[in-house]
Amino acid sequence: MANQTGVRTTTQYTTETRNVRDVHDKIMLYDPSAAPLITLLNRVKRRKAVKTTHHEWFERDYCAQWTTSAAAASALTTATTLTVTDGTLFNAGSMFVAPKAVTSSSAPELMRVTAVTGNVLTIVRDVGGAGVDTIASGDSLRIVGSAHEENGALPTAMASVPSAHSTYLQIVRTTTNYSNTAIATNVYGAPGSDRDLQHYMDMVEHKKKLNSILLWGRASQDTTGGPSGYPIRTTMGLRSIISTNVTDASGMLTRKKFSTFARSAFRYGEKEKILLCSPLIKEAITAWGTNFLKVSPGEDTFGVNIMKVETAFGVFAMVNDWMLEDGVTGKNGFGSLAFSIDLDMITYLYLQNNGVNRDTKVELDVVKDGSDGKRDQIISESGFRIMLENRHAMLYDVTDYMQ
Repeated sequence: MANQTGVRTTTQYTTETRNVRDVHDKIMLYDPSAAPLITLLNRVKRRKAVKTTHHEWFERDYCAQWTTSAAAASALTTATTLTVTDGTLFNAGSMFVAPKAVTSSSAPELMRVTAVTGNVLTIVRDVGGAGVDTIASGDSLRIVGSAHEENGALPTAMASVPSAHSTYLQIVRTTTNYSNTAIATNVYGAPGSDRDLQHYMDMVEHKKKLNSILLWGRASQDTTGGPSGYPIRTTMGLRSIISTNVTDASGMLTRKKFSTFARSAFRYGEKEKILLCSPLIKEAITAWGTNFLKVSPGEDTFGVNIMKVETAFGVFAMVNDWMLEDGVTGKNGFGSLAFSIDLDMITYLYLQNNGVNRDTKVELDVVKDGSDGKRDQIISESGFRIMLENRHAMLYDVTDYMQ
């Protein structure tokens, strides 16, 4: 066979059929239960190629229906102005009420806005005659539609404002380093070779890294922060973005507290969600299932055991994640947590552009420095996009449960 002379390029690799293949799907099948959330994302094909390391998107909700008063208004029909915390939620014609105490059976006062100046509303009191209430500073106000006069002018248009969000792609690497002598040596416990066995172990470890990042990552970018002064980026995770739907179990998880969590979790989004929970919380729900919850037997999907839990508000597909475990004895850990996850709102992103695919792959013998050995790596330049944080929820501070 003729020798190749001069510079070796990727042309030779293609000719020699040595190009590294993208094996993301194969890696995801390794030990699925070790990283269940990553396995499930792959199962439902929540993956997207992106062209830059900084990924941005916009989210838009419906116009808010709740705000608060910023000053008091007395129970007098002459008090016809009210200062609120956000005047942009109102226009001439808006109707609103100030809810009474939960112990009251009386209907709240209905008010109509006639003009808006900044955060000051000019209002008509006691529309319909339910009675005039005293509104304290900080009281809740609920917008209840609008009322406009016959043959009136066109009211001022109102629309919610989109909010910008972003995440970054994070480089994750898992490496193996073997001398050629070690590769060539037969050893017990490795039917192929110890290098092949280590590749399998590395694939599982790499997948666990991605799962951990999806749980606890935070989006960041430092353009000179790497050890050699080069850019380093991190991607977003569930724990960093969930803020709206958070339920404190206060140590003892009761069925009532779990129902409160479910009500919060299913307030927005799909009515079937993933419940990623610690072993303790799964134990509690399974125990209740005998008499108080409808719990369906587990179903194996790519090795992930899923139990269906029916609540009054929606259905959880319950998955145990051993990463949500207790810490060092006597120290803090994550065994008190559970996450309600709307999978439709999470996407695994990977860099792909200009003919280069940075999705998870295995690269063999990546360092050609003349050493008598092989250095291999599994590498990903990827991240997560977690949209509409109010479609996800978190339960925390579970140290025991009431049977």
